[in-house]
Amino acid sequence: MKVPEFMFVIVNPIVTLLLRSPLHFLASKSLMVVTFWGRKSGKQFSTPVRYLREDNTIVSFSSDDTAWWRNLRDGAKASLLVQGDSIECATTVIERDTEKVREWLEYYFKQFPQDAAYHDVKLYADGTVDEETMAAAAEHAIVMIATPVA
Repeated sequence: MKVPEFMFVIVNPIVTLLLRSPLHFLASKSLMVVTFWGRKSGKQFSTPVRYLREDNTIVSFSSDDTAWWRNLRDGAKASLLVQGDSIECATTVIERDTEKVREWLEYYFKQFPQDAAYHDVKLYADGTVDEETMAAAAEHAIVMIATPVA
């Protein structure tokens, strides 16, 4: 089920509170908190997002109609709260590279098929994607890759 967009104003603070609490294990296997600094304001922001771990990197997804990921361009630093552990990372944002974005989305939807709805991608019962909706999603999806810094 896709949560209506307007509900994230209510849901995100509650999920962030949960992920920062001793009860984080209820959701932290697939959700993390990204904390970053606004490029213009210099203010600190946090948002919960779904993530995947791939080797030594942590990958999350958004769409170009949201703003938070824009602060993570050009190797910006972010603090990730993953399964109760704070990890300082450098970030890479993949945008407007439809081939790479599509590869990541296909991998992501295999792990979390329910999230295809957030990218308006139609999945068939056998797990394959509708090509037309996937092509459209790859045009608008954002991939954020975080690599821990020493």
